This record gives sequence, C-alpha cells and structure tokens, in this order.
Amino acid sequence: RVGAASCLWCNFNQPAQFKLESSFAQSPSVPFSVSSSRQTVSSDSYAMKGLLGFVAVALVVALASAETIAESENYCYHDISISCSAGSEESSSTNCNAVYGNAGSVMEEMSNYVNTHITRSFQYLLMSTHFGSYEANRPGFEKLFRILSDQAWNHAQDLIKHMTKRGGRMDFDHREDDKLTEGNVKKVVYELRELEGLARALDIQKSLAKQAFNLHKKSKDPELNHYLEEAFIEGHADTIRNLAGHTADLKSLSKGPDASLSVYLFDEYLFNKLSG
Repeated sequence: RVGAASCLWCNFNQPAQFKLESSFAQSPSVPFSVSSSRQTVSSDSYAMKGLLGFVAVALVVALASAETIAESENYCYHDISISCSAGSEESSSTNCNAVYGNAGSVMEEMSNYVNTHITRSFQYLLMSTHFGSYEANRPGFEKLFRILSDQAWNHAQDLIKHMTKRGGRMDFDHREDDKLTEGNVKKVVYELRELEGLARALDIQKSLAKQAFNLHKKSKDPELNHYLEEAFIEGHADTIRNLAGHTADLKSLSKGPDASLSVYLFDEYLFNKLSG
C-alpha cells in the first residue's frame, strides 16, 4: 500500500510539474519583450545623443570656417587672389600696406604732435633771432634756443618718417588749440628777457613731454610706444632738467647787486658749454 500510494503520489505530481514547467517554458517571452523594449529605447537615446553631438560639431566647424574666411579677407594674399581671378589690371588691394597693430588709431594725434613740433621750432627760432640781435647781444641764449629749434624741427621730420613707416599719412591741417597761449591773446611776444625766455622754453618742453605721455598712453602699440620712449620721452627728461637748472641759477643771480654782470657771465657760460 505504501508503495502504491507513493506511485499514485508520483503520478499525481507529474502533470502539475509538467504544467508548471511548461508555464515557465512559455513565460520567458514576456521578460524578453521588456528587455528588448529597453534596449530599443536605450539605442534610440544613444542615437539622439549622437545626432546632437554631430550637429554641435558641425556648428563649431561652420563657425570656425566663417571666422577663418572673415580673417582671410583682411590679408593681402586674399586681395591679390581676387584681383588676379577677376582679371583686372588695377589692383584694389586695400590690405597690401604697412598698417598693423594699433598705431592707426592714433595717427591724428601724431599729426597734431608733428604740427606742434613745427610750431615750437619756429617759436624757438624767433627767440633765438631776438637774442642774436645787436641790441640783445646774447650769443649764449641765441645758441640755446637755436639748438632747441633744430631739435623740434628734426623731431617733426622723424615723426613723419615713422608715421609713413607704419602706414599712416601726415595731416598738416590737424591742429589743436595751443595750450600755452595766454588767455585770448592772439599775439604772442617772443622778444623776451633772458629769464622770461628760459621760463617760456621750460613750459614748451613740459607741454611736449605731456603730449608724448598722452600719445604713449592712448596708442597701446608696443612698437610705437618703444619709439616714443627712446626718441622723445627720455630726451624730454634731460632737456627739462637742464632748463629748470638754468632758470633757477639765473633767477638766483638776478637777485644779486650786479644783476647785469651776472646775466652777461651766465650767457658766456651757456655759449662755452653749448659750443663744446
């Protein structure tokens, strides 16, 4: 009986086990479909990300190409290529020049600086002529102001050369108001006494130095600033120091009992110093 019962129990469990196994055999189709859908969604997201990345790269390349084309239009080679391809005999190569850096932004200020030097040169020349007359008879002061006149004239010429070297043009009509003009007085007197002449020269040199500082500050061009420092700013410091010393010495000598003799000896000192 026990054996028969066990057989019956085994026979009874076999169909159930078969159904259970068969159900598990058929059920994997469900989880397979879920995983496949997940794979489809993930593949679509990867595809979308890839598409967006491709579009971003394409935009970057397009912008870089546009910038390259825009920069190439500022080159001389670009102008020459267009001119040759067009077959025109006259070239309109606007970029084939000596302009570079930031010097072009201060060409008007440089023109005004040149005109100021020319004006100062003639002012010094008039002062030198006055002291060289038979009435004044001050050869030392005549030589001093003649040197300052030649110096201002040479600086004006050198400035014009450097402007054209950097691709600029000189504008002789660009002039600013003279800051040394006394009020609204249009007539400036150059027949001055010795101490007054030194004071006027000192004011002129300080105004030229101040203009050089302003030009140096505004240009922001390394080459132009280096030129201004070597050709003007360093020399201004020495000239201003010498004129200030002469003014202080002559002012002190003029307060003595023999002022006329002191001025005569000082003029002789200037002549010997500048001649040597």
